[in-house]
Order: sequence, then structure tokens, then C-alpha cells
Amino acid sequence: MADKRSLYSELAIEPGATPAEIDKAYRQRARDAHPDAGGTAAAFHALSHAYAILSDPERRKAYDETGYEGELAADDIAGRAMERIQALVVSVLESDLPFEAVDLIAPIRDTLTKQKGDIGAGIRKLEKQAKRAEAMAARFRRQSGDNVIRKALERRAADTREMAEKTRREEAVFAKAIELLADYTFDFEPPRPAPPKPPEPPKAAEPPKPTPPKPGTRTLNLVR
Repeated sequence: MADKRSLYSELAIEPGATPAEIDKAYRQRARDAHPDAGGTAAAFHALSHAYAILSDPERRKAYDETGYEGELAADDIAGRAMERIQALVVSVLESDLPFEAVDLIAPIRDTLTKQKGDIGAGIRKLEKQAKRAEAMAARFRRQSGDNVIRKALERRAADTREMAEKTRREEAVFAKAIELLADYTFDFEPPRPAPPKPPEPPKAAEPPKPTPPKPGTRTLNLVR
């Protein structure tokens, strides 16, 4: 479990701080931590992360009680996860799919899994972009004066990491949706196979037809 005081220490406030005190502390420290003001991307990211949690009543409560630093409180995650499931159920309801004959659990689970995978791929892409921006920023030097290019890249890295942090919220929601769906079953009636056709009776063999005589051939009449 995380140190419950760590996020408060990041903002230099006490655990009992009021919402107004949290806002004020963030504004004061953000001016110095932002890359444009001489701060670093890592420092600004840590400050923004602390403020995002402590400024949200539900997330702050979850953090104070458990040390959980996720994007949403557990109850909120479950609620939004169920919304994702219900949206897929409604899409089936509004379609012409013969739901009586289909196990709806499998396609809904497959859709949620694919959506979660797409979100995870997006997060990895954002994290890679942030690392590249930080690595590139570290290589820019300036003989004198403000290193504008480095600060711009560090700012971009910080913003990208913030975007990745928000995207993780959706990934957690879809993961919870898959977990909740596992507790459900759907009664369906698979279509009955058509009864096999009875075998056709064998056709009677036709008697051989007599071969007509060839032209110019004499036929002998043996009957007297």
C-alpha cells in the first residue's frame, strides 16, 4: 500500500487540507514545477498526479482509506464497467440479431476484450512517445540563454504522460467489465438441425431394349 501522506507531501499540505487549500497549493507549486518555468517533466507529472487524486472527493476518499492511486474509486469503476456491458446489450437489442438462438455472453466478452486490447496498445504508444520526447530533450544543448527546445519537449512528454494516465482509467473500466460479465450466463436455444431426408427407394432396373437390326440384314423366321 502506498504511503498515504506521499501525495499530500507532494503538494506540501496536511491530510486534513480543505479543497480550497489543495487548489491553492497546486497552483503555487505548478508554477515552479512546470517545464516552462525551469521544472522537469517528472516533477510536473508527479504534482499533477497528486492533484488529480486529492482534488476528486471520491478518489481522495479511496486514497485516504486504502492508499489506492488509481484513476477511479472501485465503485465508480464497477459502475462504468456495467455501462459498457449494457451499451453492448442495447446494441444487440436494437439490431435484427435473433438473440434467442445465440449465446450473447461470448460476443460481448470478445468485444470488450478487443476494446481493452486497443486501449492498452494506445497506452503503450503514449508511453513510448513520452520516453522519446524526454530522451530527445536531454540531448539538446544551448550555449547560453533559455533552452526553449528542451523545455518544449519536456512539456510535451509531461502532457503525453498525463494523457496515458487518463487512458489507463478506461483500461481499468474494460477489465472490470470483463470480470463482471464472467458472472453472467445467457439462456439461448440453438437452432435444431433439420431432420435427415429419408433415403430414396432404389429405382427398378429397366429391361434391356432389343437391338434393332442393322440395315441390309436379313431376319430369319424360324417359326413354321
